[in-house]
Order: sequence, then structure tokens, then C-alpha cells
Amino acid sequence: ALPGPDGAYVLPDSFDDGARQCGANILTALDAGVAKMRIDFDTSAGDITYTTLRNSLPIARTLMLMLAEKLCVEANGQPAGKLQMLMPDEGTAALVAREWAPPPTVHCASIARYRVPEDAVACIVVAPTSLDTGALDALLNSEPVMSGNVPVIVLNPQLVNMNTGALGLEGRQMLKRMASEFPDVFVLQTLPGAAITRKYPDKYAIWQEDPEAPGGFRFVRDDPKRPSAFAISEELYEDTETPGWLKELKSLINSLQRL
Repeated sequence: ALPGPDGAYVLPDSFDDGARQCGANILTALDAGVAKMRIDFDTSAGDITYTTLRNSLPIARTLMLMLAEKLCVEANGQPAGKLQMLMPDEGTAALVAREWAPPPTVHCASIARYRVPEDAVACIVVAPTSLDTGALDALLNSEPVMSGNVPVIVLNPQLVNMNTGALGLEGRQMLKRMASEFPDVFVLQTLPGAAITRKYPDKYAIWQEDPEAPGGFRFVRDDPKRPSAFAISEELYEDTETPGWLKELKSLINSLQRL
């Protein structure tokens, strides 16, 4: 892990380090009574070769194992219930259930038409897209979730169609709901030449790639609000020509702001 000033902020230096920090911070937030939370774990550095779902599966599997061990077993060793792993589609849910060989304390399902079972201890919703807005809304409106008995962890949501920038009424309502009800409990977002991190309840930390700094990144500043990828790139590289991907991102952000 790469420390910031006075060790106040830490940039994970590997996937395992980031996963460990992410899992530990989820448990800390749950202990503090946070029943809804958002996790952004993105180490793609802006590479769109693979989908958000594909990039989310490694950290989802790691969190599944970590949280199932901590949440699904009582102190006396008896089962406490099952961790619910909710995928955007039935095919991915079936693939995960087959290839991950999850422990018996984990239930894998598609979020479509999902109903919270009585033995659920928590739900991890993996990479929901704009197509999953209705199903996610139904989950959040269910009695076990509304009462706070079953925490919901949303991992790497992608609620805006990045190909078209389309955002319907349901999508706008869900974005507002996510912003008001789901604190960013853990953020590790890598960008070309930069990174944003957060561990709840601390501020966001901005890092810039620096070959001369230990680990290749240096701490730039912190921020009480989460800055956009465009704002960070514009701030750090204002003296250089704006790359094409950044112009496209700015155009999308401007379009969303007009909604």
C-alpha cells in the first residue's frame, strides 16, 4: 500500500491489497450501521477492452469469499444465513455458480425477478446496468431491505448506457436514489495517469502517476466530494492537449447535466 501524507490516505499497490482493504471497509461500515453502500473497484485505467461486468467478476468473487466467512457463520459455528450474489443476467449467475464453486452459505442468482429469501444476510449486486434499473428498484423497495435487515452492496454500477448516453426516467430516479442513499464505502478508480480512492468515512484522495514517487504514484490532494474523471484529468493535465477519450467523456457529462 502506498501512503499519502501522514498516512491519512492509502493507495492499494496490488489487486489483493485493494481487495483486502475493500472487504475490511465493507465490514467496518456494516458494523457502523450502514445498510446500503456503493463500491467502485475499477483497475482498468480507462481501458474499455472488457465490459464492466467482466472487470467486476474477480473482485466480486473475492468479496464473496471474504464476506461469506464473516457474515454467514455465527460465533458458535452455526450457519447464520446466506450471502446473495446477484448478477445482471441468468447466464452469468449460472456461470458463477458453476465455476466459482461458492460455499453453501452463498446463493447466486440473477437480479431479474429476484425475491429476497428469509435466510438472506446481505445482497451484493454486481455491475448493474441501465437494463437492471427496475429490478434494482424492486430489490430496494422490498421489506427486508427497507427495514435494514438485509444490507445491499452495489458493486460497480453502470446505470448510464455508455454507448448512447441514454438515461430514462427510471435511470434518473435511480441515480438520484443511489446518490442520496448509497455512500461510497470504498472507491478505487484508476484513470489514465491518475487514481481516485476513498475509504468510508474519509474524504476522497486524488493521486497522480509519477515515475519518481514510491510505487509510481504521488498524493495530490483530498476532496470532500467525489470528483469526476473528467475534472481530475483536466486538473492534472491542463497544460497538455486533451486526448480524444477525454473529449468524449466531457461531452457525455455535459449531456447528463442537461437532464
